[in-house]
Amino acid sequence: MIWIVFLTLLVAGALSPMYVYPSGQAQPTDYVFAAMVVLVYFHSIATSRALPLAKLPLYWLGLICWIVLHCLVLSLLLQSTEFYRVIAFWTYNAAVASCFLYLIDCDDKGRVYIERAICLGLIVSGFGVFLSLSEGGRVTGFFNNPNQLAFYSLLGVSSLLVINRMSLNIRPLTIMAVLSAVAGIFAASSLAAIAGFLLVVFGYLLANLQPKRLFRFLVLIVSFFVVTSFFDDQILNSIIDNVYDRSLVAGEKFDSIGKERNYDRIFAFPEYIIIGAGEGHLERFYPYDKLEIHSSFGNLLFAYGIPGIGLFLLLVFSLLRNAPLPVWLVVSGPMVYSLTHMGLRTTLFWIFLAIVWSEYGQEKSHGHNYRVLGESS
Repeated sequence: MIWIVFLTLLVAGALSPMYVYPSGQAQPTDYVFAAMVVLVYFHSIATSRALPLAKLPLYWLGLICWIVLHCLVLSLLLQSTEFYRVIAFWTYNAAVASCFLYLIDCDDKGRVYIERAICLGLIVSGFGVFLSLSEGGRVTGFFNNPNQLAFYSLLGVSSLLVINRMSLNIRPLTIMAVLSAVAGIFAASSLAAIAGFLLVVFGYLLANLQPKRLFRFLVLIVSFFVVTSFFDDQILNSIIDNVYDRSLVAGEKFDSIGKERNYDRIFAFPEYIIIGAGEGHLERFYPYDKLEIHSSFGNLLFAYGIPGIGLFLLLVFSLLRNAPLPVWLVVSGPMVYSLTHMGLRTTLFWIFLAIVWSEYGQEKSHGHNYRVLGESS
């Protein structure tokens, strides 16, 4: 039974960077992940194990309960079914993440197959980047927009580091996955993702200040330059030019961040930050009703108020309170990206948090015999 679950996990991982439908709709991987959730819950019942949701941190469960209650109340007050879709996003991602925690705990090969699934997803994403390079401009790969590609790539490489306790195996699959992630981040020309990636690299180096472990980093660097040597100079120059052009307007974007990222909605309707306005019916905020707030933190604060942002911050702290500084830096990478982008509906983000919890958040409370920092799996 568990092998069927692992096979489903690999299929879901490989499909995860492939967007077939418009953003906001369920993608092919979501249906496979949903099947995996059913299989995992069936396995937990058949083997008399605790249900996967019981493995989520208390603050995570509290956040989900607050959001579900919040959406149900608003759906009644505003006479709208729009909030049921929001409930689906949050509960689905929590269910998938809980299954990852379950697989890590219930089988010795759980970590191995999760790592392989993430690697497969990054490699497929890298193939999409390769196919899109000749089109010019910011690359999207198999995603709908370049920011999705960049965030996925950043989360993928961060997850590989954490699940390997801040080390990387020098294996073809891992090397290909990491190189694909780096290609995705820079080809998408996302300044936020590049800034987050630099934090991740700094965390990795800080955790591996030993000759043998630094050699692995050197192998990755050499592999990167060997791979890039096969590309046309025009393509590489196009990527460099895209990153450079975006860096030139970074100051302008920062100055207009309130309007561009819809932060101005928070300042125009400050009364909502107490309890929250919910995610929907944006016409209530005219003329500040253009799209959602492009910030995970800003969206949490405005949509779910102080309780929502408070529970999320407590969750992140609970994940990291037992972790060393390098892990804080790696987790800071996706968090920095989330300051100016809304990534809370990205399933890999919650999978990443689940991996951090499994490796560091439970150490003192559950007394697992974890590997030391930087030791390879």
